[in-house]
Amino acid sequence: MSYRKLFWQEFSGLVEQHIEIYTVPQYGDYPDDQLTGFTPNEIRMNMKRYLNRSGRGQRGFEDELIDCFKMANYSGELWAKMKGIR
Repeated sequence: MSYRKLFWQEFSGLVEQHIEIYTVPQYGDYPDDQLTGFTPNEIRMNMKRYLNRSGRGQRGFEDELIDCFKMANYSGELWAKMKGIR
């Protein structure tokens, strides 16, 4: 197995935990959550918001790490919408 795949597996497992522990309890689950109704452009705007605040140090290092999970979650939903899956 490549190191890149190994790194991705570690990260994606943490994204899964974030979705189950934080996102779904706070915002609900498909198809009854806010994200389901977002357009691809709204998803991109949210991703950009998290990216823009990255590296500024205003929210702290741990919150920046969590923002990576949020962007990954949005990225997966954007992919699904672009494919016509959701």
